Amino acid sequence: MIRKIFVDREYELQLLEKLWRRNTFSLIIIYGRRRVGKTRLLMEFARGKKCVYYTAVEATYDTLCREFSALVKRFLRIPISGDLLEVIEGISEIAREKILIILDEFQYIVEADPSIPSRLQRLIDLKLSHKNIMLILCGSAVSFFEKKLLGYKSPIFGRRESSLKIRPFQFNQIRDFFPKYNLLDLIKIYGVVGGIPAYLEKLDPNKDVEENILSIITPGNYLYDEAPNFLRQEVREPRTYFSILAAIAEGKNTPSEVASAARIDARSISKYIDLLEELDIITRVKPLGFKKPVKLIFRDNYFKFWFWYIYKLRSILEAGYIDEALNHILETFDRYISEVFENVVVEIIPVLYRAKIIKTRPIQVGKWWHKDLEIDTIVREPGRSSTFVETKWSSLSAKDAEKIILRLEEKASKTGLVSPSNYYILIAKEIRDADTPLKLDDHRMIIDLKFLESTVFSS
Repeated sequence: MIRKIFVDREYELQLLEKLWRRNTFSLIIIYGRRRVGKTRLLMEFARGKKCVYYTAVEATYDTLCREFSALVKRFLRIPISGDLLEVIEGISEIAREKILIILDEFQYIVEADPSIPSRLQRLIDLKLSHKNIMLILCGSAVSFFEKKLLGYKSPIFGRRESSLKIRPFQFNQIRDFFPKYNLLDLIKIYGVVGGIPAYLEKLDPNKDVEENILSIITPGNYLYDEAPNFLRQEVREPRTYFSILAAIAEGKNTPSEVASAARIDARSISKYIDLLEELDIITRVKPLGFKKPVKLIFRDNYFKFWFWYIYKLRSILEAGYIDEALNHILETFDRYISEVFENVVVEIIPVLYRAKIIKTRPIQVGKWWHKDLEIDTIVREPGRSSTFVETKWSSLSAKDAEKIILRLEEKASKTGLVSPSNYYILIAKEIRDADTPLKLDDHRMIIDLKFLESTVFSS
């Protein structure tokens, strides 16, 4: 079931609309990994506007120019043709109303003619700067946009009005995709596909989580092959990146451990990690308040699920033992989702603060660990307040929950991150013999998903 809905992106739309209302030229750069929703955002923004939307392909520059000229004639009714930038200049001279020009997959235009950025700079400075045109350069080549267009050495550096990196949705933004799901199921499905809109739209909101997982792990399904297909499109050495991601899924979480497991020279591992971070697949994490050590964790839950399960189970899945694979996933899913739950809590800290569950203003948010001690989440307003949060994806008794809070307070005393005011919160999947919140005192509280769903996520 494929759904085409437009969810969230209010901030991006509001910013673009604000810039559109200005009666002057503006250059906007929008980029982000494939499937993240850039095109859907721009189509929504372009609605009702005088617009030419051109998506480039890997072709010769002459071909791109002919295609762009044809679109200008068709949609703007302006009979000009020729060099792409000269056509844009012609539009600016002829148009009597504001025009929106979108060049999607702009990296292919620059590949076809590397002089484009320099020529565009000259065109902006000499012709476009006083014209009523909005020019949007968009694309999915993250490294190209960050280094070639947004970098200090870029010819168009300083000419842009705004730049937006479109990121995957966070947990609190996916509810509209699954209006019938409760909070527990939303966490589970977020742990399986993450926040890429194109992936969320592939699932059926009328099926339960188990049924959607079954469809994902069935050979031939779009999401069954998306991870390897994505890497083959985005990186030059997909086998190396496969080895890195497989090592992280196996529990190797330091750069040296990953390099060793993937059989990569430890001196070159950083370039691979950098690209995976740019693509929002993994992220480097440091203990809050410290620069070292560094852990590598999955940022993208779809890739996490794929390497935890599909990658390891491909042999039996390809042999047709899909039910057996699903049973294995369901038997081990609590362990898998417990890590996802920790990261979900980090993402919803601002929501919990606005709901006054967390009293510390979230100036700093992060994890902390040292040797065999670890705290899932710490929220700090330096010099004023700290909140230490433990997450447990399990069903606990109230008595066991109180013991965990006491251990949390003991661990917090060893972090060096305590403040004049300190708070301690346990967020559990379920407190089975008591209703939450359980307030032990003004500084210690126990909550579970039932409470969060009935209060914070009830609207």
